[in-house]
Amino acid sequence: MKKVIIVGGSDGLGKATANLCINNGMEVLNLSRTPCDIKGVQNLACDLVSEKDLENVAKYIKENFADFNAIINCAAIVALEKINEITYEKFERAWKVNTIGPLFLLSLLFDQIVQNEADILQIGTTADLTPGFPEQLAYTSTKHGLKGGSYNIGMELKKTKSRMIYVHCGGMNTKMHFKDYGAIIEDPDAWMNPSDIAEVILYLLNLPKQIEVSEITINRKGRRLT
Repeated sequence: MKKVIIVGGSDGLGKATANLCINNGMEVLNLSRTPCDIKGVQNLACDLVSEKDLENVAKYIKENFADFNAIINCAAIVALEKINEITYEKFERAWKVNTIGPLFLLSLLFDQIVQNEADILQIGTTADLTPGFPEQLAYTSTKHGLKGGSYNIGMELKKTKSRMIYVHCGGMNTKMHFKDYGAIIEDPDAWMNPSDIAEVILYLLNLPKQIEVSEITINRKGRRLT
């Protein structure tokens, strides 16, 4: 694996993954609204809610980063609001950022993915293994949508050498919640470190091509799903 595209690499898990890839001698192209400040990362501005941005990004990749080996999607927003208070605007943005944008981008790059025998790794959530969590209607439903779309793409890739890897990931010590609604994580040491999850991501992608970890759950200790 030499060239990696990361969606949402400006912060959190995406940034940790970009850093690990760079340290392992890979070329990294980050797609996000704000740039990743890690030396060596190539940044391409992209708002996942914008159809035009997605089309422009796909065009750029085909012309300038066409021989990529993997696409890693770490982009997400929580969109936390009570079920009877959520706004249409926030619900719509969550769908575009968490589901429509990443899946549409894959559809635009699908032929290149197959041609390159490239792998896709999607970061989901443990909320898409359950009915979800209180006050997370938008987040839960959009992540269930990402899971369903990823399964469908995996089916399309079944007869190719490309792999679809879906990670149900529990809570990490990132700024994700703070960015969305100003919450500060209590007891951050109890939350997973993004750098540790990045190590798992790279391990999964570096497995021999005849091995496909189609689906895996990584959770905080004590948060085991029943």
